[in-house]
Amino acid sequence: MKDKIFGVLQRVGRSFMLPIAILPVAGLFLGIGGSFTNETMLNAYGLMGVMGPGTPINAFLTVLSNAGDIVFANLPLLFAMGVAIGMAKKEKEVAALSGAIAFLIMHASIGAMININGGTEAMLAGSTASVLGINSLQMGVFGG
Repeated sequence: MKDKIFGVLQRVGRSFMLPIAILPVAGLFLGIGGSFTNETMLNAYGLMGVMGPGTPINAFLTVLSNAGDIVFANLPLLFAMGVAIGMAKKEKEVAALSGAIAFLIMHASIGAMININGGTEAMLAGSTASVLGINSLQMGVFGG
């Protein structure tokens, strides 16, 4: 009994590793891109002519920053898919798709309930968020 519970908990723990494994790279992209496109920093070091808005380097760094930001903005979806992949024994791709669909259905249902009960105006400030364009409750990564 104890070994069976431990085995399940080990699988759950391993299933969190996939989404967590991409965070360092996304963090580097976001940090490097955000730092070197910050106009205050560029002015302080006299790099505005080389790396300022309109330069090819600035365009590349903006893309780099946005690539890192999209990972952090969609962590709940990545966790929903990652846990589904980690918990599946077979057909992991089907599990990932099912996890994504369940994630979208959950947030669409929450959004419908919010609209039925008076919309976001009736909610406390900060309790709602837009998740992939769907008005839903602010749940962070626990929404995945």
